[in-house]
Amino acid sequence: MSLQKHIFKVGAWTAASRVLGFARDMLFAAVLGAGRLSDIFLAAFKLPNLFRDLLGEGALSAVFVPMFAEHKNRAPRGPLFASNVFSWLMAILLLITVVALIAMPLIIWAIAPGFAIDPGKMESTILLARLMFGYVILICGAAFLGAILNAFSEFAIAAMMPALTNIFMILGLGAAIYFDVGATAIYILAAAVMISGIVQFAILWARIRARRFGLRLIRPRITNGIKTMVKRMGTTIVGSGFYQINILIGTLVASFQSGAVTWLYYADRMVQLPFAVVGLAAGTVLLTSISDAISAKKMETVYAQQNAVMRQSMMFVLPSMVGLFVLATPIMQFIFERGAWTHESTIATATAIMILCLALPAMTTSQVYSKTLYASQDVKTPVRTSMISLGVSAAIFVAMFPVVGFLSVPIGVVVGGYLKNWLLLRACRHRNLFQSAPSTARAITVFGALSAIMGVGLYVAMSAGMITGIFTLIVAIAAGGVFYMPLAYIANKKIK
Repeated sequence: MSLQKHIFKVGAWTAASRVLGFARDMLFAAVLGAGRLSDIFLAAFKLPNLFRDLLGEGALSAVFVPMFAEHKNRAPRGPLFASNVFSWLMAILLLITVVALIAMPLIIWAIAPGFAIDPGKMESTILLARLMFGYVILICGAAFLGAILNAFSEFAIAAMMPALTNIFMILGLGAAIYFDVGATAIYILAAAVMISGIVQFAILWARIRARRFGLRLIRPRITNGIKTMVKRMGTTIVGSGFYQINILIGTLVASFQSGAVTWLYYADRMVQLPFAVVGLAAGTVLLTSISDAISAKKMETVYAQQNAVMRQSMMFVLPSMVGLFVLATPIMQFIFERGAWTHESTIATATAIMILCLALPAMTTSQVYSKTLYASQDVKTPVRTSMISLGVSAAIFVAMFPVVGFLSVPIGVVVGGYLKNWLLLRACRHRNLFQSAPSTARAITVFGALSAIMGVGLYVAMSAGMITGIFTLIVAIAAGGVFYMPLAYIANKKIK
């Protein structure tokens, strides 16, 4: 399949979703600011997102897609295997939802104990989390349907689904502003999230039906395929679960500093923009592409795809990292500093962005290594590396919090990210699953040099007082792009 074409489609839809996400976050900051209400909503919203990462876009997709690639076009084996996995997923999600609704007070206390200091904050978070937890079934189901479509190289429709969540949340925030509902805004947002989940599931289900693939709910059965998948998922879930625990520890630590949960959320959103548009888009396509190549025992194709993705990804990620580092403060100030959002929140979030963005190269290249290991149906190595690196990150969270406060979280993320990247690379090389071409290293070096020059120019413009508002900020970013992109494009073409 055309690797660059599919990466472009996924990246374009991801970019559209992130632009809508910025609009949503601007409204969110204006309506809720960075304080009690925003902390309540973000802590409650974190729970369904954690389960989505764990059971939807995390362990299940990583294990399902390579296994499904072996017999996706073999009727009735392919549809029956997918239907059985889907039915087990729905049954497990229903059980999880029932248990979570009952145990929600304990869950919220575990992830945000600092909320108990503020009277009523814990109780409001518990109520909101219960109202939104049904989203778990919808979004995890939608993620599975998207994985099936990805296996058939239909990447675009699944990639556009997150945009719907942002659209519905924007509508919810708009309604909150129009009707001036005050604290009730968080419940309007919860309803918008639930509706978006229903719409996403319905659209993907309709597309699966249009393909006449034959996916349906059946009585779950324990087959050899399910046994193999459960065994691999068990290992992967340990790694994914360790990642979720790491996130929860970060939230727990941040909950003891008012506003910190929200500051970290916005910092992560900013850094996730280039990572999602480039890194995750490449990883999504690469998993399917490399799974097919490894299944066909075409290792030269695997190496060529890895190097192509590495070069293309770093050509965009390195200038993004430099741009975020230099322009973090004006970005937060001119985009978000209005309404309930204070200058203190701008500075705190910008500082977190400057630290977090340093992890972008490691986050992006880790996608190449981890997807390669999953495509080879090695689920143990990515889990081991995750456990080690995330354990180091969590230790930094806790150990450095008394010294630097909430900034211990981004520091831990950066250190853990580079450790994980190194461990994954070592594992791939040891198994002859990755070969870096000398031209790739040369190209990335040139991209880094050009990005540094661009960064110096942006810093000089900012220091000279040339960036005074949103318009001049956009002009500065565009000027950096005009300088960087043509030279990077030429370098990428010339370096063979």
